[in-house]
Amino acid sequence: MSDAQLLTLAIAIVLPLSMLLYSNSRITEAKETLRAEIGESKHVLRTEMATGFARIEAAIERLETKLVIHELEHHHK
Repeated sequence: MSDAQLLTLAIAIVLPLSMLLYSNSRITEAKETLRAEIGESKHVLRTEMATGFARIEAAIERLETKLVIHELEHHHK
């Protein structure tokens, strides 16, 4: 096998392999970035849900208080 053929063979192996490794590192980077963003989104969503549930609970408590007052004013014997 001549030097030119060996060089061609080496390039044919090394170039795709290096591109594959580069691609894998980019995919790993993207996965880590997405994982971090998803974690942050989960935190934001949980905070918003907790705030929403607190508002709902406060509204229910106000309605219950109004109902008790109404019963005391109108339905108490």
